[in-house]
Amino acid sequence: MKGPFSLEAKYYDKIWGPTRNPELYEEQALFRHQILEEHKAVRVLDLACGTGGHCLELTKLGHEVVGLDISQAMLERAKQKLSEAGLTSDFVLSDRREAYSSLKREKTALPFDSAICMGYSLAHVLDDRSLEETLEEIRRVLRKDGVFIFVVRNAKDLRDDLMRQVRLETLLNEPGLQLALLCYNYRDDSNPDVLVWNALWLINDRGMTDFQVRTHRLRWFRYGHLKQVLEDHNFSVVSAYGDELGREEFEEDIDDTILMVCRKR
Repeated sequence: MKGPFSLEAKYYDKIWGPTRNPELYEEQALFRHQILEEHKAVRVLDLACGTGGHCLELTKLGHEVVGLDISQAMLERAKQKLSEAGLTSDFVLSDRREAYSSLKREKTALPFDSAICMGYSLAHVLDDRSLEETLEEIRRVLRKDGVFIFVVRNAKDLRDDLMRQVRLETLLNEPGLQLALLCYNYRDDSNPDVLVWNALWLINDRGMTDFQVRTHRLRWFRYGHLKQVLEDHNFSVVSAYGDELGREEFEEDIDDTILMVCRKR
């Protein structure tokens, strides 16, 4: 497979996704479902849907979900996942910053009741200009009072003790698959809130050996600044949580996760 995140798509579910922890995905979906019900949101746009884990769980709960992602490999996995579950959902190949035009091109009904962006995927929005473009696209696809739910990393928890050391991220040893994922991180010179994540993949998949190094720049966010950017683009922050299950309100000096629920004004 070629294209953005083609390698990650092949192993995503085993490393980060529902294959590794199906109960967690179900719990997260139930919490999202609760928020969506409170806002009478049935139709959901899953931005950067990846391999479709959240699409699958929300569809099971009765939502009409459209998944959008920049990676064709990710979308193929998502389609397969829903098909195997006997469910259907539409998927659109697109950058988030072109969501509106891409959905119009695919003749997708607009507007949506809600947009979600899970899996810390907004980390790939590295500067404020790209963030503002993303928010404008989300505004265009949402109905009035539509809800936007997303999760990011808290920059105040981006600690120096995580930097410049080789760490084992994942080790898989299954019949036909041995995989080691190691990482080496450092702060970006131009923005200390951006983590340069160097991932070293060692793979033996059914006798085929592969070694790859992938580098991603990932942004962590300052809560106050993020809240201001949202408000400047006519989103009201309804609530913020310090975990993905809504068990606690966000505390900037404690939590590494920010889950925000916003409403389009």
